[in-house]
Amino acid sequence: MDIIPVPLTDQPKPVPSIRTRTFFVLNDQLDEEILRNSLDTLIRNHWQKLGARFTTRRDDGWIEYHLPLTFDDNYALFNWTSKQYDHSIDKIPSFPRPPAPEKGIVLLPHLRTIEEWFRPADWPIECERDELDKPLIYAQVSLFADATVIAISVPHVLGDQLGLANIIKAWLGIIGGVTPPPMVGIKDDIFANMKDYADYPPQDVKRKGRAVVRTWWEYPLVILGLIPELIRDRVEDSYTLFIPVPLVESLRERYGKELAGKYGENPSITNGDVVSAILLKFSRMGYETPQMLSLSQTVNIRGRLPELDQNRDAFIHNSLAYGTARFPMSRSTPLSEIAYRTRKAIIEATDPRDIGISIAVMREMVRRRQPAHIIRPFERSFHVTNWSGAWRGLDFSPAVKKDERERDASTPVKAFVLGYGGIASRPQRCEDISTPLHVNQGRLADMVSYSQHDYHVQN
Repeated sequence: MDIIPVPLTDQPKPVPSIRTRTFFVLNDQLDEEILRNSLDTLIRNHWQKLGARFTTRRDDGWIEYHLPLTFDDNYALFNWTSKQYDHSIDKIPSFPRPPAPEKGIVLLPHLRTIEEWFRPADWPIECERDELDKPLIYAQVSLFADATVIAISVPHVLGDQLGLANIIKAWLGIIGGVTPPPMVGIKDDIFANMKDYADYPPQDVKRKGRAVVRTWWEYPLVILGLIPELIRDRVEDSYTLFIPVPLVESLRERYGKELAGKYGENPSITNGDVVSAILLKFSRMGYETPQMLSLSQTVNIRGRLPELDQNRDAFIHNSLAYGTARFPMSRSTPLSEIAYRTRKAIIEATDPRDIGISIAVMREMVRRRQPAHIIRPFERSFHVTNWSGAWRGLDFSPAVKKDERERDASTPVKAFVLGYGGIASRPQRCEDISTPLHVNQGRLADMVSYSQHDYHVQN
């Protein structure tokens, strides 16, 4: 048995409690047997770590992988189920089909209102409710008359959504006859040789509005400052928000010109910056008085450090830093200004030196068991996670049933992706927004889905 410690960068609170659930909705019938056999091959012959089990050390509670030296025939590499329906996927009540772009922004039911169609009732929703000796990967294939839905659940400790995308790509590669590259970080912490928290001067690691290691009394003040809002607005409604890409691109172009005239430079804001601004604007529409707010965002660091410069497709674990824009926010704050501050924060957060500081602070917060909630006492917070880029280039065509191949074999299967995860018992108002991408023939489709997802407030 190999015992592999889980790096601190995979254990910031509340990540150890979260199981993400991702749903790939495909417009064709896939071959379930091919899918299952290829996943078995991927784990048994190539990326064996995916067949490990998590456990916690008795002395300190940190998580570690227990990986058998060989897999016995009766060892469950993953949990697999399937369901067959004799009707169209459109028969599912409230299924969030992408509306026509000309309808503009549309609010649709949250994914959890329909996910029971795609996952078994006995799936673990959070890791605390999961028994230890269980597979890391849960998968269900739901076959409809005109579609396939692949549901995947993995512990967030295992990896982020780009890591999951790498698993999916390697899995599909097996079907297409492509051998996956050797897994990066299978036993070693690739960030182990980076500078530690104590190696930085105080001014570098104690930055206002950024993730910081707190004293014992600071976080109770954060919670105290949020109580009036929690009392005033007790009811929380969650939706899936569809935003037409043409609308986002139009706003990006308009705001780019506006900001260039205001600041004398072209900030090169992105579609993601515009969407982040829209989401934050929606969340604060009920607040007329400006309040200081930290808008934090998860930043992918693959390809931005020497440790992840090459073979990034073979790294599945969490590879995250955080960028933060701190500014007064009310319902009258212009969308263009929010997008501008978002872009500046991301540019700062992707600087290699800033990434090093971010990782050092994160690891120290984990050592002290502090939550990864970026907020100052008596202020407000909002967190956005954008994983749109993770799903570009996914091609499920090799897994299509042979008798269903009625189109040009060179045309990829059309698909879109939905997903979420979090702690169901915690408020969602300083919220993490997951941003799956609709994949249309390998390119950005006409619609992008934004599904609200529990994250903060943490204890």
